[in-house]
Amino acid sequence: MTTKRTARPRGSATARRRGSTTRYPARRRRSTASTIGAALGLLLVSTVLKMSWPMRLGLVGLVLVLGLAWILWSHRAEIRAAAGPDVPGGAAPADTPPDSTPDPIQNPQEPSS
Repeated sequence: MTTKRTARPRGSATARRRGSTTRYPARRRRSTASTIGAALGLLLVSTVLKMSWPMRLGLVGLVLVLGLAWILWSHRAEIRAAAGPDVPGGAAPADTPPDSTPDPIQNPQEPSS
């Protein structure tokens, strides 16, 4: 059984033509940063390709562990605040004052002679 195709015009006569204007202008000259980045990328790729598979997997594991450690370190305040007051180093409970110095107005002491 053959399916009938709908007639759709094709070819260059019906295709949209894009002008020479683009969203971002083309770079006319390479910058030093892109040249250095390309050179470092080439060295990194060639170094990784020379490694054995166990070394590559170890490198991936090291990058993942370092990335996770950095994320946890950068969000340590939010993690500590979410942990609650019962964790050492967490926030203080709401019913205890932030400092333990006695208030002289509430607890007057007699002068010693």
